[in-house]
Amino acid sequence: MKFRGNIHVIISIYTYMLRAACTRFILASNPQLHLNALRIMSTSATSDVWKHHKVVPETPAGFTMRGTVPTDENGVDVMMEKWDAGSSEPAHSHPGDDMTVVIEGKMSVQFFKKDGEKLVEDGKPLILNKGDAGYIEGGRIHDAKYLEDCKLVYVHDKQFGFAAAAASA
Repeated sequence: MKFRGNIHVIISIYTYMLRAACTRFILASNPQLHLNALRIMSTSATSDVWKHHKVVPETPAGFTMRGTVPTDENGVDVMMEKWDAGSSEPAHSHPGDDMTVVIEGKMSVQFFKKDGEKLVEDGKPLILNKGDAGYIEGGRIHDAKYLEDCKLVYVHDKQFGFAAAAASA
């Protein structure tokens, strides 16, 4: 059998599985340790990861973020985003692929295609719930509506960019 794939990904998966198995064994054999681990575990409500968010000028109401600046020319931009329930983003696209992981909340994404100068809905809205990850191809026009208060981890291939869709829906 010829192997086709990235050996680093395979090793990372096996390393994760081995760590998880060891952790389960240790916690199963020492219930008191398990209780102590639960006491010190952080959550999205208590972790410093979700602090220090900033309001960004010229962005939709209800949006705050915490970002990074990559030093790798082939790296990714990562943003920790918070959106208030009822807030939304107008139809837009990004120059690169992106991934959104919903840490808390519920959101919808509607895709569009251009028909002359108009934007036409392309399928039904995609609903993302807590724990879901959504991937959007670079250049794909979409909007986003935040149905509940959301905490998101947003990853954009290379440097982030935002282009409002010029056509009306």
